[in-house]
Amino acid sequence: MKSLLIVTALSLCAVASAQSHRQYSQDHSLASGGTVVLTLNVGDLKIVPNTTSDRLRLVVDTRRPVDQETMAGWIQRFDVAADRANIDIHIPKWKDNCADDCGGDVTVYVPEQSDLKVDLGVGDITISGVRGNKDVHTGVGDLRIAVASPAEYGHVETHTRIGDVDDFLNQSDGQSGFLGKTEDFTLGGRYHLRASTGIGDVHISKEGKS
Repeated sequence: MKSLLIVTALSLCAVASAQSHRQYSQDHSLASGGTVVLTLNVGDLKIVPNTTSDRLRLVVDTRRPVDQETMAGWIQRFDVAADRANIDIHIPKWKDNCADDCGGDVTVYVPEQSDLKVDLGVGDITISGVRGNKDVHTGVGDLRIAVASPAEYGHVETHTRIGDVDDFLNQSDGQSGFLGKTEDFTLGGRYHLRASTGIGDVHISKEGKS
């Protein structure tokens, strides 16, 4: 009987493991030149071009095994109307002491030519290889945005309440506050860039360089 119970327990564990995953993904068609509006409560977010197709693809890495149905429930909205995509993700904090394991890693693959409007509660945002307007904010976390050339950008605003700004686009020193830093200047390009964080640093760099 004892051996039977052990075998049964191991079988149940194997089934549970097979039904649990670390990643969940969705995708949707979105034409080049569209707008992606994304809100996320907690986690680290990366936005990069989709180099294999014209589709918008969302991948969530939970950092620990979670069943697919549960992860699907975290995607509260993922739809496209005309040239505008809306994504709303709410990842619960783990009940145990998650330390740096709270939230998850979210990667969004967008058409290379896309406007971005992003609002993150807690976490870091990394964007590279995407051409278009960018309006990006995180409450607590760092912003890292890689751009191809200053010639692409017109109005540029960067701000942190507690932290610093390291801006490849700005040839001056910007305006520093007591605890944070603000920049607001205009170049000759067509895209606008607005990047802000409550607590954290803003890094604007040239693509291909850290």
